[in-house]
Formats: sequence, structure tokens, C-alpha cells
Amino acid sequence: MRRFPPGVQLPVVLPPAFDELLSSWIGRHAAFYGVRPTDMLRHIFPEPPSLRALDLHLTEDQANGIAHVFRADPVAISNMTLGNIAATVSRMLAARAIQCCEKCLDGRKSNTIRRGQFFGWHLTCSLCGSFLSDGEHGEKPFWPFRHRLFSALDGERLIEDEAFGTCRAWASPSQIAQLLMMRRIPKALKGDTRLEWFRVLGVVIPEFDDIASEQTKMPSSARPVLSIQLRPALLAGVSIVTDRGPEMFEVLERHTVGENRTRFSAIVAAMMGYTKTPNVSLWQEI
Repeated sequence: MRRFPPGVQLPVVLPPAFDELLSSWIGRHAAFYGVRPTDMLRHIFPEPPSLRALDLHLTEDQANGIAHVFRADPVAISNMTLGNIAATVSRMLAARAIQCCEKCLDGRKSNTIRRGQFFGWHLTCSLCGSFLSDGEHGEKPFWPFRHRLFSALDGERLIEDEAFGTCRAWASPSQIAQLLMMRRIPKALKGDTRLEWFRVLGVVIPEFDDIASEQTKMPSSARPVLSIQLRPALLAGVSIVTDRGPEMFEVLERHTVGENRTRFSAIVAAMMGYTKTPNVSLWQEI
């Protein structure tokens, strides 16, 4: 175990992997020097924050402190976090690494965690472009929506552009995703079908209803992070709504009722600039 005075630059700095998450990079250094990640943080900060806090809410002073100890550029340190993603898209960040690229792993066990493993709008690997895997749905996780993949990849691109400040769409693609995940009342019900599985997305992607009903859990519109298996449907829906234009909102709104319809219209109005931005309570879906 090697220890150094607080704030002293590390003699050996490991190069970060492509798209590596800051906490992963710090953790690999801790393993290299034979200390716990918390000890590595104490070497940098008098009152160390958590690794999760650094990933999400890195401050300028923290970036400078890490950059000094690791002999790196503060901007590069900041770019290793999840905090430089547009606020609207941040709702589509998973709470943990939920996917990986089997091709980039190449059969080897890796202790490197990439930012893209948290991106709930990704279908493909940022490094090699291969389809991602969640380790649960076999070699063809997108098979139920294979005929939607072209539109889904367009939806992925739209949200990716928004996430990193290059979006040119007429409306926020990530907020369209949230609208599509709001609950709806179907026109016809079969037997004891549970209403909580019906989402506005089923109006745009009709086959979504049957496949979603097989899931054990469905995320809310406030945090629309779907499984790899269902994600192509949501991304394709984003692409379709974006392509068809604002009139689609009127069509989709007619499939909501009560407080959900009120929230739907308020979010659309705010997104289109008719009123001020809705507050957090608008996302507390019934």
C-alpha cells in the first residue's frame, strides 16, 4: 500500500479509457495504489465527496483539485462526468451501469465503467457502433422491434444531439420521450388487463402494448429509462413524432385523461414556449 501526503501529485497516472466515467478512473487508481477509493479521495480533498457526487455534480474547484493530483486538464476531468449533459436529458440517465458493449469487452473482464453505460437513450456503443447488451435478453435484445431499428437509431441521434448541445429539432426529443411514456386509457380493454402498462407510446408504436405487458416493471414518464428490449420502441416513437411535427401532440393528448391530460398539455405548452417551464409537480404522474 502506497500513501502520499494530501494533495501531492501521483507519481503514476493511468490513462483513462475512452468515455471512462470519472469515478471509474479514480477507482482504478485506488486499486493500483492498493488503497480504498475513499482513501484516494481523502488524498485530494480535506472533506471528500462521494464518487457518485463527483460523477453528477462536479464543481470547478473539485475539477481543479483532481486535475492537480492526477496531472490532467480540468476540462478533461469535467468531461469524464455525467454533469455536462443537458438538464432535460439528465432524466434519461440510469442510476447504475445498465448496459455494455460485448464487442469492446471482447470476452475480457473489465473494471472500467464508461459513461455510455448510464445513457438510457443509447442503443449503440459510442466507441465501435455495435449494439449494446444488458446481459438479460440474449444476443438479439431488439428482436421484438427489429423493424423499428432505423427510426430508433434516428431517435438515439436526436437525443444524443440534445444531450450535448447540438440539437436542431423543433422540440426537445427527450421531453417527447417523457410525453410518450405518460399513461393513457386505451379504447378497448381485454379482460383483466392492467391499465398501468398502457402508455401514450402505444398510439405511435401499436405493438408496444403487448410486449410491455410482459414486463415486471414500467418506468414513469419522469424518468423514462427503458430496458434494452423496449428502448427501440421509445426511440422510434421520438423519431416519428419529431418527423410528423407539432400536430402530433394534439393527437396524442386525446389519449390521456384527467390529471395526466392536464400535465401533458402543460408540458407541451412549456416546451413549445407558450407558458413558463412546468415545475417538478407536473412530473408526479398518477
